[in-house]
Formats: sequence, C-alpha cells, structure tokens
Amino acid sequence: MNRQIKVASVILAAALVLGACAKSNDKSNNEQPATAVQTQQNESASADNSAIREGTLKVQEETKKLQEAIEKQDTDEVKRLSKSINDAWLAFENSVRQTFPLEYTEVEKYEMPIFSASAYDKIDFAALKVTAEKLQGALENLLNAKQTTGNTSELLAKAVANYKLYVEEQAEQLAIQTKVFVEAVKAGDFEKAKLEYVKARVFFENIEPIAESFGDLDPRIDARLADVEDESEWTGFHRIEKALWLDKSLVGMDQYADQLVKDTEELRDKIKSIELEPTAMVAGAMELLNEAAISKITGEEEIYSHTDLVDFAANVDGSKNVYLAIIPALNEKNPGLADQLDKQFQLLEQTLSKHQTNGLFVTYDKLTTEQIREISDQISQLSNLMSQTASIL
Repeated sequence: MNRQIKVASVILAAALVLGACAKSNDKSNNEQPATAVQTQQNESASADNSAIREGTLKVQEETKKLQEAIEKQDTDEVKRLSKSINDAWLAFENSVRQTFPLEYTEVEKYEMPIFSASAYDKIDFAALKVTAEKLQGALENLLNAKQTTGNTSELLAKAVANYKLYVEEQAEQLAIQTKVFVEAVKAGDFEKAKLEYVKARVFFENIEPIAESFGDLDPRIDARLADVEDESEWTGFHRIEKALWLDKSLVGMDQYADQLVKDTEELRDKIKSIELEPTAMVAGAMELLNEAAISKITGEEEIYSHTDLVDFAANVDGSKNVYLAIIPALNEKNPGLADQLDKQFQLLEQTLSKHQTNGLFVTYDKLTTEQIREISDQISQLSNLMSQTASIL
C-alpha cells in the first residue's frame, strides 16, 4: 500500500469512527430529551394535581362561609362570597376540565348558579342553600377523584348518561310544576297562576330539543297561536298564557289545563326510555340557540306574558348541559374550543343576569333595542361555537 492510499485509509477509518461516535452521541442526546420530557410531563401533572387540590380546598372553605351567610340571610355577604367562589374556581377550572372531566361537570353545574346569585337584587335563600350543599358534595367528589384512565369514548358515554339523568330530572320537575300551575288556573288564582307559569316554563325550555323528538307532543305542549291553523285545536302553555295575560279570563281553561298535565306526564314517561347520542344532542342545542337568536329574540315566544328572558336563560342552561356532556371529546380533540365555549357561556349568563330585579327577569318589553341586539349577538356566537363541536363527535 503506497503512502497516499495508507493516509487515505487512515482518514477514512477515522471518519467512520467519528461518524459512529456521532451517531452514538446523537442516540444518547435523543434518549435524554425523551426521558426529560417524560419527567417534565410527570412533574407538570403532579403540579396540576396539587393546584387542583389546593384550589378545591379553597372553594370548599369559601362555600362553607357562604352556607353560614345563607343561614344568617346576609344578602351582602352572600353576594360577596358568591363572587369569591367563582374567582377561586376560575383559577384552576381548566386543569379540572382536562384531568377530571366528569367531576368538572358536577362542580360547574352548581357553581354557576351560585355565582349568578351575586348579581341578584333579591336572594332566594332556600334555593341557594340546596345548591350550596350540592356544590359541597361535588367538591368533595373532586377532592377524592382519581385521574381518569378510561378512553374518550368511555368517558363520553358516561357523560352522556349523566346528561340523560339531567333530562329526566327536568322532565320530572316539569310534570310536578305543571300540576301546581294547573291547580292555580283551575282555582282562578291569576297572580299565582302567572308566577307558576314562569316556573314551569323553565323546565320545559331546558329540554325543549328532547321534547321536539316526540312527534306532536311538543306542539300540544308548546304551540303558539301562529303555529296552528284552527284555534279550536290549540292547546298547551301558550293557550293558557293568552287567557291569563290578554283575555284576563280563565273561563273554559280547565280542559286545556287538564290536557297540559297529561301531556307533560306523557313527555316525562317517554323521556325515560329515550336513547341519547352526542351528535343529536349537539344538533338539538344548536337548533335551540339558533331559534332563540333568530326568531325567539323578536318576542314571539311569550307574546302575551313577555317572559321571554326566562326562556332564553333556560335555553342557555339546557345547551350548557349538552356542552358539559361532550367535554371528554373536546379535551381530546379541541381543548381550545372548550375554553371558548366556557367563556361564552359565562358571558351570556352574566348578560342575562343584568336584566333581573328582585330575583326575577324583567319583562321583555322593558328591554331596549340595543340590549336585545346584545343578547342576540351573544347567543349567535355561542351557537357558532357549538356548531364546531359537531365535527369532533
């Protein structure tokens, strides 16, 4: 071998050795970051869980103070603590939504009504007491929760099952409250009938998309005069609404009152056997919000009583329960959308709460055009966000 070839061979050998070393170093460098990433993820998860525990304990403490204020019927303190609880919850709710989606749903269900109380002129202490007790139970479950190990489809199935329980509960309360309303109608007690009418409407509007799936049952319960060709065949809530607020006479209303009880009880019984699917639930929520933003916003729904804001608030609450049910899928495929929906629901709920006096919504005819437009725009935006969830289910 001549000198040039020998030198070249040495250089080539050195290059091969250096290349092998480089590959070895590359492999080592690649392995180290992977280990570091895993360690970082574990540390991050541990930090999140620690923050969740600390946050939960703080909300529990504030809720205990709220319960004491409720017992004393201290309105100012209740309002202050309601806001304090919400502030504490907002500080860590995103971590809860990602780590414990089912427990998050339960806390959110009771925390938001408590926060809403901070804007009320008049506090319903009895109702708030029950809600605070349920919030404490949900917080205790969160405190003892173990990180979810099921896959998204399993979690979604459990969440939908929880939504089914919500729908059944609302249907049961609708049947009960309708009986109270009907008793007042048949007794000729106008003032009580008007009050109970509003209460019953909340439970129906919460689950209206479900009611619409049962053929002519929804029209029998909820048809407006403009929806029927023959007024003699018109039945349901709005038939009696007209008698109470426009005709100011309940003569002949007994037959419609009795039929309304039968129809709401039929709805309650049918809902027990209904099978719910996430996509259909979202479609129903979107349809409800679109209807609220486009047609109901004109005041056509409660044309005689002008209690439309009650309907809007119930529609939003019903749609929010659909959103809560699909959080497992949002966590996996679009957590950013979950953040947007959460904020938009809060914004709309706060906007609606501004239009209350003594704990009751003002009548719709008291709103200005600008106020109506604000509500319509926010409902439309919420509907648009909900529509984006359809693609991930």
